[in-house]
Amino acid sequence: MAKPNSAVMGAQILAGMGGVGKTQLAAQLVRHLIERRRLHLLVWVTAASEDAIVAQYAEAASVLGLADVGVAPTDGATRLLAWLAHTDRRWMIVLDNLDNPADAIGWWPPMSATGDTLVTSRVHKDAWGSDTRKVIPVGLFEPAEAVAYLHSAVVDPACREGAAELAADLGYVPIALAQAAAYIRERRVSCDSYRHQFADRHIRLRALLPDPTVLPDEQALQLDATWSLSIDAVDRLEPAGLATPILHLAALLDPHAIPVGLFTSTAALSHLTWAAACTETVTPNQVRRSLQRLHRYHLIALDVDTGVIRMHALVQRAGRDHLDADRTRLAGIAAADALLQIWPDSERESDATALLRANATALQHHTGSTLHTSRIHPVLIRAGVSLGGTGLVAAAADYFRCLHQIARDRLGADHTDTLATRHEVARWSGRAGDAAGAATAYAALLSDQLRLLGPDDPLTLVTRNNLAVWRGAAGDAIGAAAAFGELLADHVRLLGADHSQTLTTRNNLAYQRGQAGDTVGATRAFAELLTDFVRVLGPDHPQTLIARSNHARFRGLGGDADGAIDGFTELLPDVRRVLGPDHPDTLATRDHLAYFQGRAGDPAGAASALAEVLSDRTRILGPDHPHTLASRLNIACCRGTAGDHAGAAVALAELLRHQIRILGPGHPDTLVTRRELACWQGLSGDTAKAVRDLGQLLQDMLRILGPHHFETVATRRELNRLQGRAEDPVSAADALAETHNDQVQVHGPDRT
Repeated sequence: MAKPNSAVMGAQILAGMGGVGKTQLAAQLVRHLIERRRLHLLVWVTAASEDAIVAQYAEAASVLGLADVGVAPTDGATRLLAWLAHTDRRWMIVLDNLDNPADAIGWWPPMSATGDTLVTSRVHKDAWGSDTRKVIPVGLFEPAEAVAYLHSAVVDPACREGAAELAADLGYVPIALAQAAAYIRERRVSCDSYRHQFADRHIRLRALLPDPTVLPDEQALQLDATWSLSIDAVDRLEPAGLATPILHLAALLDPHAIPVGLFTSTAALSHLTWAAACTETVTPNQVRRSLQRLHRYHLIALDVDTGVIRMHALVQRAGRDHLDADRTRLAGIAAADALLQIWPDSERESDATALLRANATALQHHTGSTLHTSRIHPVLIRAGVSLGGTGLVAAAADYFRCLHQIARDRLGADHTDTLATRHEVARWSGRAGDAAGAATAYAALLSDQLRLLGPDDPLTLVTRNNLAVWRGAAGDAIGAAAAFGELLADHVRLLGADHSQTLTTRNNLAYQRGQAGDTVGATRAFAELLTDFVRVLGPDHPQTLIARSNHARFRGLGGDADGAIDGFTELLPDVRRVLGPDHPDTLATRDHLAYFQGRAGDPAGAASALAEVLSDRTRILGPDHPHTLASRLNIACCRGTAGDHAGAAVALAELLRHQIRILGPGHPDTLVTRRELACWQGLSGDTAKAVRDLGQLLQDMLRILGPHHFETVATRRELNRLQGRAEDPVSAADALAETHNDQVQVHGPDRT
């Protein structure tokens, strides 16, 4: 703040949200000036309106003898301002809580070498446009300041335990800290005890404040009433009455970032129309105007560039306290519907998807059982799917386990939504690496769906599909192919040969045939299937593009690397055009193309192409996404194939540490990296260690994946090869015999 009387200047404006101590700062300055005899006249005006300003000016004029009794207030106020312009006495006018700058038009004190004007206001600094007025933003305490304040205000040292945590919980708001400290002194409780009461959402904020008659630091209002004044001021502006229901919606969401688009969604507009008792539907422009005014009064922070608002957690708490149970329920459902409407279709990890998940989490916390009273609200499912879709597969599995328990407890074991959460638990457990567990979970779910829904219900058919997928992923490709064959017959019977789901089942059947070792049959099946996909769904349908990818892949796995390269080369521009360059399937196509380039004898070119894929996956999916980690594995293997065995081993060792941290030690991708690391270490010269590591890995794979899983078979084959290199022909022969037996079971006797 500028030094008073140091130069001729206009008003100084202390601007900030309610509760940051603007009035206390102004009072402190006044006391300082009076104690040093640098102030002869003080006029303290509670600037609630133009009439209030004029009346208090007139009263001061009367006290100074500038106006007789009976003179009109405007005349008295005018005489005071004229006198201030010419007097040589040191004066200060304080316009406290001038929250509508228009009220002061025509009544600003004059600029004078002997006087100062000090304003306190909740209005944002952007509203004060003048070269003669200096806006001084007043914000929150710094953390260290807040803790120091609590230590000084809480007299009993035994009650200071947890002061730093309490300061953080209260968001470093000065008035909140002051009134909490007063409550602690009054009730003789500790900071920790106050924190636990504050965290209890069933206890209203007002119950945690001191008696209004003993507020600290000359405060005039309790904490919650401080913000009520600002809300009332905004609600009086057009569109009248809209600010409060907007704040009530925001109070249920994440304080750090709420997307503006949520408030202009169809669901939010419908709710706001009802809550504000509007006769016509609220429009997006009206909502945006209200948000700007809430920003102006420091009730929210509106960031136009990023399209989000922030709202202090304490203001949210005060807002929630004004909602009864019924209005909380309705606002919570509206907010959930609005989140669902603005959620993007793509599950690529981004600031937007993380922001939406944070808001869904906050909404569930603040609304209690609202979102799972009669059903599991779809936004809770969407949030979990988003978590998994962005690569956080283990976290998604844990999320759905919790949601399943809620559904089971609230809705019952046989409710449709409870079954849906079981599906998601199985799905994300499988993607987190537990393929066998996923298959077991789907088998149990299928049993209940057959009992509750019947064999021909669409949900039952979906579960049969997923069970077959995870049987294949767990290593039973032959069993999976058989299951898909049975499912295909039912799809043809129920849906018809040309139904999209029937075609998808044919795709899955062909895929499992290829995984079981019949790459020639799979390639032939995909070629036939492609004709039907193009005819029924069209050449640009995503399922058609997937079938083309599978066709190219199994051509390559069957030994036709050049054919695979041709297929992926032709597919890539179509995938880019239809799905976009950053879609996961586009990145996967580029990855497959590079892989087969390496198989065709160009490891250097493959490594270069894979490095570009890695760069894009890191940018789009993040460094910890399983697909990004898979790209690192492929690049390391290409380095080894190009002759840099030691470099490949170093890269794989670093990747392994990351996979253990992110995916866990038992994830199939982690196990594969262990195998590749051992192989390249063996080729670098340490054959004995490689044999030992592969032997331990084989035991882990037998335990986790089973003896017939294709990765277990591949590991036994590599162990056999390295034991032969280590000149241990007896062990090599034994391993070769076991590999042969497993190939008979995995690929069928006609493949050996």
